[in-house]
Amino acid sequence: MHKRCIAQFSRRVERRNRTAVKTKIFLALLLPLIILQGCSKGSSTSSAPSNTSVRLINATSAYASLDMVASGATLAAAVTAGNTSAYASIAPGTYTISLNISGSGTPTAQLSFLMSSGVSYAIVAHTEAGQLRLAALTESEPAPAAGDGKIRIANLALQNTGPVDIYMSGSGGTLASASALVSNVSTSGYFELAQGTYHLWVTGVGDKADLRLDLPSVVIANQQIQTLILTGTPGGTLVDGWLLTQAAAMIAQTNPSARIRVAANIAASGTVLATANGVALDASTLLSPFVDTYVPVPAGTLSMSVVVNGITISVPGLTAAPGADLTLLAIGSGASPQFVLLSDDNTLPPGGAAKLRLVNGANGLAGNISLTADANLVAQNVAYGTASSAAAVATTGNISQLQVDSAGNTALLNYPLTLQSQGVYSVFMLGDNAAPPLTGIVRADR
Repeated sequence: MHKRCIAQFSRRVERRNRTAVKTKIFLALLLPLIILQGCSKGSSTSSAPSNTSVRLINATSAYASLDMVASGATLAAAVTAGNTSAYASIAPGTYTISLNISGSGTPTAQLSFLMSSGVSYAIVAHTEAGQLRLAALTESEPAPAAGDGKIRIANLALQNTGPVDIYMSGSGGTLASASALVSNVSTSGYFELAQGTYHLWVTGVGDKADLRLDLPSVVIANQQIQTLILTGTPGGTLVDGWLLTQAAAMIAQTNPSARIRVAANIAASGTVLATANGVALDASTLLSPFVDTYVPVPAGTLSMSVVVNGITISVPGLTAAPGADLTLLAIGSGASPQFVLLSDDNTLPPGGAAKLRLVNGANGLAGNISLTADANLVAQNVAYGTASSAAAVATTGNISQLQVDSAGNTALLNYPLTLQSQGVYSVFMLGDNAAPPLTGIVRADR
C-alpha cells in the first residue's frame, strides 16, 4: 500500500513538471509575438496618413458641364454650371489637376497642386479674361460656437477686375453707413458672426460709389461655414458672387446688372438724353459731342428710349448681358439718328501694359480710320459706327503720342497721353466732317 502511494505521487509530480515545461515553452514563444504585434501596430499608425478629400466647384456661367481629372483618374464628372461635385478621396501628394469640357477628354485648364493629408479641398473653376482657370480653396475650417457662423472672401476676379472692398451690415443697413469687412485682399481669413441675414456690397477699393455687386440677403445659419467667391464678368468691371457652404452646396449670386454709358454725337451739336430699363443714363441732357460715365442698369432685354433734340425715340432690339460694360453710340443727324450698342472690354491688362481701342463715330467722314501710339499701329480700318478690339500696348512711363488717321485725311487727332500700367482707354473720334469740326475724346475706362 505504501509503495503504491509513493508511485502515484511520483506520477503526479512528473505530470506537473511536464506541464510546467510546456507552459514555459509557450510563454517563451508568446512573448516575441506580443512584442512584434505591438511594434507592428505602432508602425501602421505612423506610416499610413489619412487621405485628402477634393471636390469640383463650377463657378462659371460659360461652361455648362465640366469633368475633373488627376493622374488619369476622374475625380468628378459632368458638374454643371453653378453646382458642385461630391468629394472624392485621394492620397496626399502633388497632382496635376485637369478640367475637361464634359466628355471631351481634352484638358481645358490645369493646376499643379500639393494636397495635404487629412485636408479637404474645393477646386474652383472660374473664368479669367474669357479663359477657364482653376483655384484651390481649403475646406477644413472648424465649426464656430453655437449661434454663430463663419464667412470668408475669395476674390478670384482679381486679375480681371482688380482689388475690391467688401462692406457688410445687418439686414436693412445702408452702404453709406456700412463698415468694410475686408479691403484689397485675394483670399481672407474667416470671420465669425452671429447667425442672421446680412447685406454685402462689393465696391472698387476706397470708392463706395463704384459698386460692383450688391447682395442684400446673405443668410448665415447656425454653425454654417461659408465662402463668398468673386469671379469676373464679360465687361471686366462688375463681379459675380457664389456662396459656397463648406461640405455642402453652392448658391449662385451672379450679377443682375450691366453698365451702360452714352457717347453722344448727333450732328450740329445735337442733344441726347437716354433711358434704359427705367434708369436714366445721363444726369442731364448731353450736348454733342460728349462721352458720359457708366451707369448700372438691370440686365436683359433693354427697354431703351432716347430723346434727340427734344424728340423721344424708342430703340428696339437691344440686349445687355449680365455683367457687361456697354457704350450706346448715338450718331447721325437729328432727323435720322442711329444708335449702336458697343461691347466694351474693360478687363485689366497685365502689369506693364495698357489697353487701347478706337471708336469711330465721326459723322460725314469718308473711309475708315486707324489709331497709332508712338507710330505703332493699334487699330486699323475701323468703320463708321463701330469700335476696334482692345489692343495691349507696353507702358514706359513717358508721354505717348496717340494719332488717329483716315485714308484721305491724316492726323485727325494728335493726343499726348501718359499710358498707365493696367490702364484701359477708349479713343472716340466724334464731331462732324464739317462745322463743327471733328473732335477726339480720350476716356480712361478703368
